Amino acid sequence: MTTYKEIKGTNIEVLESDPSNPLDGQVWYNSTDNVLRGNVGTPVVAWSTVNSLNQARTSTSGAGIATAAIVVGGYSSTYLADTEVWNGSNWTEVNNLNTGRSSNGSMGTYTAALTFGGSQIPGNVANTESWNGSGWTEVADLNTARDSLAGGGTATAGLAFAGVPPSPAGNLTEEWSGSSTVTKTVSTD
Repeated sequence: MTTYKEIKGTNIEVLESDPSNPLDGQVWYNSTDNVLRGNVGTPVVAWSTVNSLNQARTSTSGAGIATAAIVVGGYSSTYLADTEVWNGSNWTEVNNLNTGRSSNGSMGTYTAALTFGGSQIPGNVANTESWNGSGWTEVADLNTARDSLAGGGTATAGLAFAGVPPSPAGNLTEEWSGSSTVTKTVSTD
């Protein structure tokens, strides 16, 4: 049977009390409490600042994961069509949306995403665009134009929900089938 010394190159320390600042992975035997203890480390539970977007903006949307993301649209003195992708350390500007807008919803990944709705002069838009990893294509519009909405799912199946339509109906949900059509309105009340 393998021993701790054979694995780590040292015996388990015998201490009368727990160390005040143990190292990650440190193992010791507390002889006062007669307990074997170890430190598994402290998980990261805070935000940290990383590289900024190339285009400062508000009211934007995005999709993806922490190491591969996309941000689209937004507002900065005008409605933006800007698209940027994140590779885990830097943002890169890529091909713009066909329709600039802010407060749009998005879903998917950084290589296959969908953005829909949003705000633009003179009001809300229903435009939906599909991202294939290199460019945007106009596809079927939302049934109800609105802004400040959210999305969940992939570029081939998901939901657009909530938002501010021309009339008050903030719980409106529409389903995307991935076939370039909005298949149904799930809820309108």
